[in-house]
Amino acid sequence: MAEKEYVRLTRAKPRARFAVISSGSSSLWLGKDHLLCIDTTGYTENYKRFYFRDIQAFLIRKTDRYKWWGIVTAVMAAGCLFAAALSGEIVIKYILGIMGVVFALVFLINLALGPSCVCQLRTAVQIEELPSLSSLRKWRKTLERVRPLIVAAQGVLTPEEISTRVRQGSAIETIPASGSRNPTTSPVEDPNTPPRII
Repeated sequence: MAEKEYVRLTRAKPRARFAVISSGSSSLWLGKDHLLCIDTTGYTENYKRFYFRDIQAFLIRKTDRYKWWGIVTAVMAAGCLFAAALSGEIVIKYILGIMGVVFALVFLINLALGPSCVCQLRTAVQIEELPSLSSLRKWRKTLERVRPLIVAAQGVLTPEEISTRVRQGSAIETIPASGSRNPTTSPVEDPNTPPRII
């Protein structure tokens, strides 16, 4: 049997937060030397490849979506079940009871998914949002699978190399009182490097 070229990491997730019908969905797949993000909108599909050697960082920001979904569904479930218990009409009692159970199930599913987040993938040329990684639990699970592949493609810095690079990055350029730079003691600044906080 032929080996699969891609392994699905996440199921398709809507790109818009409150999409009612469909505004497009996004899923993440694992290839041999890259991640593949598939964006589907109606009848079209867009493919974006992120090679392991080019990935610089995953940017994670925790959101309040998990908390608000929990509060809203818990209040709705409690309200419907309380109204069903007080209702004298059998039909209304059943309708409100079913609605309360549905809201309670949504609350439990939200609780099981865990805290929500926004995940972005950074390379040298772009920052791409990954909507399918919308919970911290799913992101951690995906990172466990991807991290060894990124390390294999890029290598690992030893603690000595890290401290050397930090020392090189924190070297302060000295400027004489006359205002002219001394080329023998001042390193040449690369205009593409980010600013250093001193």
